[in-house]
Amino acid sequence: MTAALAIVLVALIVPALLINLYFASLILDRWPGLRHRLGVLFRTCGADTSSCAIVVRTPYARLFGGAPNVYVGIVWNVALLGLALAWVTSGRVAVPWPFLVVAAASVLIGLYLVWALLVELRQPCPL
Repeated sequence: MTAALAIVLVALIVPALLINLYFASLILDRWPGLRHRLGVLFRTCGADTSSCAIVVRTPYARLFGGAPNVYVGIVWNVALLGLALAWVTSGRVAVPWPFLVVAAASVLIGLYLVWALLVELRQPCPL
């Protein structure tokens, strides 16, 4: 059961990590090969990556003291992968309270960013 939950967690994290890496490549204007491959993947899934590219150039892409949001997202994704690994190695599912606090904050920030995307920027970004 523990391994199954860890697999579910990893299955949810990997797409989020790929999205964060795609946005990081846009913000940094680096890794053109990775950006191209991820762009192809997201277009295959029906995501319009051009409208998403506009969003990363706005102040909403940098809420954490000027650092891009995706940096925080990448660190969070790696921490969650570590949590999944801890579940597998320990054989028990436990979520430390700091993870719960960050998860709750992520939901609130995510809701704010969706509002900003739809209402302020009027940019549909299906990712």
